[in-house]
Amino acid sequence: MRTIEDTFKNADFLQPKVYNRYKLGAREEIKEMFIKSFEYYDRTVDKYEHLPSYDEIIDWMVDTKGRGLMLMGECGLGKSTILNFVIPAIFRTKTNKILRSVPAKELGAVDRNKAPFIIIDDLGTESIKNDYGTKIDAVADAISYAEDSSKTLLITTNLTPKALKERYDERTLDRLRKCKVVIIKGISFRN
Repeated sequence: MRTIEDTFKNADFLQPKVYNRYKLGAREEIKEMFIKSFEYYDRTVDKYEHLPSYDEIIDWMVDTKGRGLMLMGECGLGKSTILNFVIPAIFRTKTNKILRSVPAKELGAVDRNKAPFIIIDDLGTESIKNDYGTKIDAVADAISYAEDSSKTLLITTNLTPKALKERYDERTLDRLRKCKVVIIKGISFRN
């Protein structure tokens, strides 16, 4: 008679659900890389200001603990710079992985490739698409795909937690709970 352990060993089609865990380096090293990357890529900011919430992002890169990352907050606080440039530069340096984000409003069908990340910039700006009468919510599809495929989810949004609850269904919100949420507060750098 087959045991459950035999099934574990011999059932290639039944793979455990495992999220990749990344430990990119010591905190001081990652913080130095974070600041250098921010200063290099965002030349619209006259003087770099290290906001307290940036330390939470740095801690996440020190050890992701198998979780995604969602950056929330007002406009102009560096969320998109961090998602599109800072995090990819550090991941490229430390793991040789290339991370590319897609603006939520441009998101189509999820590219089901081998990349271990689903990266969405500016969640909440997307619209529901119609495909021959079928409504397609590309963001909910991408978030669902990330969960189903054990892919790391990285997101930025200007939406508040309350606005997120009003905009997305419970299933999508539940899947977002797999992300570490960092709320960035401060005065816009664009002033």
